[in-house]
Amino acid sequence: MFVFDQLRSRDIPIRVMTAFILCCMLLLTVGLWRLQVSAGNDYRDRQENQSIRAVRLPGTRGRILDRHQQPLAMNRLRFDVHMYIDELRSLFYTHYMRLKAGRRMSRPEQDELGRKARYQVVSNLTMQVSLLLGQPLILDREKFHTHYYKRRYTPMAVMQDLSTNQVAQFVEQVEPHAVPGVDLSVNPVRTYPKGDMAFHTLGYLRRDDDPDSGRENPFRFRYRLPDYIGVDGLEGIYDGLLRGEAGAKTIRVNNISYRTSEEVWLWPESGYDIALSIDRDIQLAAEAALHANGPETRGAVVVMDPRTGDLLALVSLPGFDSNKFISGFSREEITRLNDERLNRWLNRATGSGGVAYPPGSIFKLISAVAYLEGGVLDPTEKVYNPGYFRDTRLYPYYEVDDTAPPGDYDFIRAFKRSSNTYFIHYALKPDGRTDQWRQGKRVLLDWGNRFRLGQKTLTTLPGNLASPIRESGGYFPARDNEFKKKKNHLGKPISWAAGDVANLCIGQGEITVTPLQMAVMTSAVANGGKVLQPRLVTRVDSRQAFGQAQNKVIPVKVHDDLNLKPETVELLHRAMLADVADPDGSGRAARVPGLVIGGKTGTAQKMVPTGKFNPRTGVRLFRTDHITWFVSFAPIDSPRHVVVVMVESGETGTSPCAPIAGRIYRAIRNLERERK
Repeated sequence: MFVFDQLRSRDIPIRVMTAFILCCMLLLTVGLWRLQVSAGNDYRDRQENQSIRAVRLPGTRGRILDRHQQPLAMNRLRFDVHMYIDELRSLFYTHYMRLKAGRRMSRPEQDELGRKARYQVVSNLTMQVSLLLGQPLILDREKFHTHYYKRRYTPMAVMQDLSTNQVAQFVEQVEPHAVPGVDLSVNPVRTYPKGDMAFHTLGYLRRDDDPDSGRENPFRFRYRLPDYIGVDGLEGIYDGLLRGEAGAKTIRVNNISYRTSEEVWLWPESGYDIALSIDRDIQLAAEAALHANGPETRGAVVVMDPRTGDLLALVSLPGFDSNKFISGFSREEITRLNDERLNRWLNRATGSGGVAYPPGSIFKLISAVAYLEGGVLDPTEKVYNPGYFRDTRLYPYYEVDDTAPPGDYDFIRAFKRSSNTYFIHYALKPDGRTDQWRQGKRVLLDWGNRFRLGQKTLTTLPGNLASPIRESGGYFPARDNEFKKKKNHLGKPISWAAGDVANLCIGQGEITVTPLQMAVMTSAVANGGKVLQPRLVTRVDSRQAFGQAQNKVIPVKVHDDLNLKPETVELLHRAMLADVADPDGSGRAARVPGLVIGGKTGTAQKMVPTGKFNPRTGVRLFRTDHITWFVSFAPIDSPRHVVVVMVESGETGTSPCAPIAGRIYRAIRNLERERK
């Protein structure tokens, strides 16, 4: 009332001062109302957000299964020992006071003593627990301090991946002692039961600490439980299906970042299971057969069902153990992994990274189809082979050695002895001075393209699924190709010559293929002319915890039907049978008692850089490497398996590829007997 009395005063300065004080009080009242009433909810939400930590919970990865539901990649339970820092506060204080011992200390000295006390408490507990588990550990000082200052609201991993014996010791020796702040946690972790089996097909994982890019999530994660992302192979290509959806839990902390409560807001969802056409037992047998050639063998094996296109085995050696990308590498393992000569990263079966190989004499299957379907080859007609092919009438001059001995050859003898002279004769028939070789070129290019050489065997799968394999299409000229791949010294394309067609018909020159393409080619010969799309993924199964599972089945697909004449197919089958069954066949080392096998060997030359240079000219030096092949199918009368073997740095088509194929067929025969 005194204030209002002053407003009625006749003294103008007093009235002005009183009015000013009233205005200030009014403004202060309005400001307090705005802070406490109007904006109170905003400040309350902000305070709550500052006390909440969002933790990302990874989904469990889906399994990768073989055709018999045997696991190729799965999840196992990993037992870890964790330390809960927020349960040790009383121990920190007690030990701190013991170290201080009543001394007067400055603030920085108290902070440093607190750091020391906390580390000693946790270090002693770590040593106590690890000794009880038979694995003494010294706690890393920096690791502890980093965890304490940045993530003290989450448990700190002390020991990871305990063995079964250590888990039993923990239950028997650690839990009864009630060691404060220590607990055993169980987490799913990816594992590959057969180690390095199908390394290039399955792929591998690497640690992923990037923000979640999957399901839209309202949280900004302050912490992520360990998670992995697929790299290469099926793990990489289908990572989105296998990985599932991450969830989130929130941890409420107090003003010094200790946990007070936690709640799961969003449960993670499991990934999808993926079923493959691979037969794990055949895959293991194929890898063992290729390994038997030597510990540093560089090669590939493809086993395919010529009726459906199912890939029963897809082998590329050397490989690596996919488990090591999760558990970690030793220095020796890192050296092995990065060996440039062995180049374990290449998938030699599919040509990932652009690698492809000259086919050599296995291309004679396509040449034979072209000649027989075109009616230019009489199987009974004999062609004399002097042990080489030489024709001075050709331009440029052309000469090639023939590994088959001199003599007269009909089709079957020329096929099983792999006579170059015989096949070149029909490619250039009737002589090199006419344009007949141009017609031979067109026929060979046409049939090579009909067998889909130069193209990837797999495209996008039905249901918007990506191709499950990274592969190379190799190189094969188009039907209307008028120039060779190489160019002259002026950079201009070089036209085809008769010698180029002669090289083409025996699988030499610039063409390159992959073992997977050769499996498709051999399957087409085996099944009578159907060019199949290889099938690796057969089904994708939902593994969601709730809701009805939705399965997606990948159907069999035929790229093309060559409509081969029955007599052509029958003659090729007899010729391939002779190559394995006859005593003078180049593939006789593949014979297996009780199984009728047809095959074709091949050897090609490839120029490989040595890594050295001519000291005078500075030109890179190359060496000649032999690529050996064996393509086959069995049984002849009702083909069920196609086996293609390729080995780098081999000697001839007979060794080592045919014996490797024989070991695989022997294993297949035994498996079929066991499964009956």
